[in-house]
Amino acid sequence: MVLCCERGKKFTVRLLDIDAPERYQPYAEKSKALLKNLLEGERLKLLGDKSDRYGRRLAIIEVDGDNINEKMVSSGAAWVWKYSNNRHMRSLQQEAKERKLGLWALPEEQRQDPSDWRKAHPRK
Repeated sequence: MVLCCERGKKFTVRLLDIDAPERYQPYAEKSKALLKNLLEGERLKLLGDKSDRYGRRLAIIEVDGDNINEKMVSSGAAWVWKYSNNRHMRSLQQEAKERKLGLWALPEEQRQDPSDWRKAHPRK
């Protein structure tokens, strides 16, 4: 999702515990714009050193002590990843849902968990 540099080496980061809308899903552009706004020009701190099966580094991103992963979920710009057992993130999502923030303000028929959307729209 985010390209970073470390000691001159570029790598891709997947934000831990979240799943943002896919490119052609409703709210995708707004989610991407929010993330860009939160990160652009900032010094990032990455917490986590594991990688997923695609070689992406799994991390929590912090900017000035703020957890960006949490901000994405609490603002309704992303879902909690389907397989996450992070209770705090789930409570942030529930609060965003109750307050109809971000994608939770969309009509229900326009909201689809990105993992379900990917299954219904496989890459060619």
